[in-house]
Amino acid sequence: MPMKMTDYVEKKIAEGERLTEGDLEKLLASASVEEILDLSHRVTLRFAGKGFDTCSIINAKSGNCSEDCKWCAQSVFHNCDIDRYPLVGEDECVGHAIENYRCGIGRFSIVTSGKRVSKEELDRICGIVRALKRKTNVAPCVSLGLIDEDDMRKLSEAGVERYHCNIESSPEFFRTLCTTHTVEDKLKVLGYAVKYGIEPCSGGIVGMGESMRDRIAMALLLRDSGVKSIPLNILNPIKGTALEGRPVISPEEYLLTVAVFRLANPDAWIRFSGGRALIPEAVQKKALYAGINAAIMGNMLTTAGADAASDMEMFADAGYSCRKEHVREHIWHPYSALPNPFRIFKVASAQGVRLELEDGRRIIDGMSSWWAAALGYNNPRLNAAAENQIAKMSHVMFGGLVHDPAIKLAETLLPILPEGLDRIFYADSGSVSVEVAMKMAIQYQVAGGRPSKNKFMTVRGGYHGDTWNAMSVCDPVGGMHSLFGPSLPVNYFLPRPSARFGEPSLRSDIDAMEEMFELHADELAAFILEPVVQGAGGMWFYSADYLKSARELCDRYGVLLVFDEIATGFGRTGRMFASEHAGVVPDIMTIGKALTGGYMTMAATVTTEKVAFTISGGNPGLFMHGPTFMANPLACAVSREAVRIYRSMDLQGTVSGIEKGLRNGLSPLKGLEGVSDVRVLGAIGVVEMERNVDMNIIEPMFVENGVWLRPFGRLVYTMPQFVITEQELSELCSGIVSVVKEYVGKYGK
Repeated sequence: MPMKMTDYVEKKIAEGERLTEGDLEKLLASASVEEILDLSHRVTLRFAGKGFDTCSIINAKSGNCSEDCKWCAQSVFHNCDIDRYPLVGEDECVGHAIENYRCGIGRFSIVTSGKRVSKEELDRICGIVRALKRKTNVAPCVSLGLIDEDDMRKLSEAGVERYHCNIESSPEFFRTLCTTHTVEDKLKVLGYAVKYGIEPCSGGIVGMGESMRDRIAMALLLRDSGVKSIPLNILNPIKGTALEGRPVISPEEYLLTVAVFRLANPDAWIRFSGGRALIPEAVQKKALYAGINAAIMGNMLTTAGADAASDMEMFADAGYSCRKEHVREHIWHPYSALPNPFRIFKVASAQGVRLELEDGRRIIDGMSSWWAAALGYNNPRLNAAAENQIAKMSHVMFGGLVHDPAIKLAETLLPILPEGLDRIFYADSGSVSVEVAMKMAIQYQVAGGRPSKNKFMTVRGGYHGDTWNAMSVCDPVGGMHSLFGPSLPVNYFLPRPSARFGEPSLRSDIDAMEEMFELHADELAAFILEPVVQGAGGMWFYSADYLKSARELCDRYGVLLVFDEIATGFGRTGRMFASEHAGVVPDIMTIGKALTGGYMTMAATVTTEKVAFTISGGNPGLFMHGPTFMANPLACAVSREAVRIYRSMDLQGTVSGIEKGLRNGLSPLKGLEGVSDVRVLGAIGVVEMERNVDMNIIEPMFVENGVWLRPFGRLVYTMPQFVITEQELSELCSGIVSVVKEYVGKYGK
């Protein structure tokens, strides 16, 4: 049975392929209007989300335009009843911007008539833009005609964020509307904008007599030109223009046009613009469903606009969230790109295991905020610890000073740390604690008269953080830092341990380890690895016996053993620390993430008296590290309370129950086509796919199913909070199973 055209188009978009003119024409010919609108709605949700981009404009210079555009009331070729005036001043522009911002409108555009502004006018506009940046919170945009490259450079330096220049229609149809300039002229100007870091904004007018093929051509040309802000105007056939008397575009044709633009530009802002008042409110609401996710609000150039409050209400009723401040464009999220990051979801609050999104949806956080919030959000005991401490002092330097929170945290940690690890160095993040551990190892070897022992050994598939030396012991090929490989310190890598957790080590793995020691023992300061569970490097659970052999060989060859327990510490694997599965104690251990219960950044590097005293007895007689926020009192107070909770709860029983729930809940995915493995250890559940997942597709699917996960590569995994109920765990697993099955069925085979 042949695939329906709607399914074909949706699949093609989901796989990152660009639609062709033929695709869109076949879709329009074969599918009903409702099917097309439903499809464009799904594409909007997946690729553009629920954000809504608002802007307003000021007609900063009106009339007397030399161009012969048939639709335009400002052209000298037309006799229209409009105001005509020169460029307005700074005060008027700033006043309009502030007024619109108070209505919740985040962008403000200075629009001028004419083919292009003069050099003197451009300099004045640059001054106005600087004033907007200085006096308001709006994002300044401009539309100044066919300016040259040097003008665009000046606008960029002034702080313009978006340059608008409509191409209006397909190049072919445009030639029937205007003889004084071309679409190619407009694209050249948009190219200047991109060159100088200004976002291009360009769209057109529909209802001027063009065909649907012309609209498709315009939509695809904008896509191919990299435009992500697309105003979609409806012709207002103003009396006195060459197009007066043209009938207004029909509601159905307009809605199909919106859908075409959305399908051609899945992640763009498709913008309500001029002429919107000509279509009924019911059609406007359908357009919001079909793909409109932005609007020019307030008055247009020569016509009145809608009331901002009414517009905001309509947009909110459609499920959109209007952004007052456009800071997202300036914030770089982890492991993401600018200007087009992965889909971002705004969180309003969090309680227990649930995140409440800005739109009111409450979803189960299956990530524990990257494994840290093990005790749930808004934990009353942790809140109280933070509130009590902040009333005393939030921070004081740790050099030469000490405070009760640091002392009491140490007192609380010492009884649960592996025997012999009784010297604590506080650090301010997990990556930093790894850097501290590596510096400790080198200083230890130097202090012992072995300066040549300054390299590290580790296993492939590992992850130890994103700071410099920590990256040098992450997987050099399959990890996240291969880009930096040629610049990083060179260390030695063993094959990833092959035997799974619960199985005896393979002789081949131990032989490879012993061979590496024999070859490089004189160079090795330490052997660093994540015990039992490799986290962000691959979520692999390996034999605890491997750690026993590592301990034995480190002792034989005078190499320190370092365990990175940042992710696994405080019960995640069913033991307080993962190394307990092997009964092995390292020389140095790092802890973090769940240390504060996820409330703030805090970590520690713990070591033995022997290591600490050896370092202190060597040159220069002290350990060479001291973070500014070391032993932050607020973080120490919260950490102490979190550790007290871990110590008081039946941690092993709690995690065992979560493990059982994960095994049962994820079992339907075992053997599923597209899934290569399902594995569970403690409060960690992993579904390994056969192919890398597409984050732009799968993450919104999880949210729609009521759960929050952050997959990477081929791995869909969960690390639920220890306070999760049986029912909540069942909901989490059901959401994972449902999404993976749907994803595999549509995209994953």
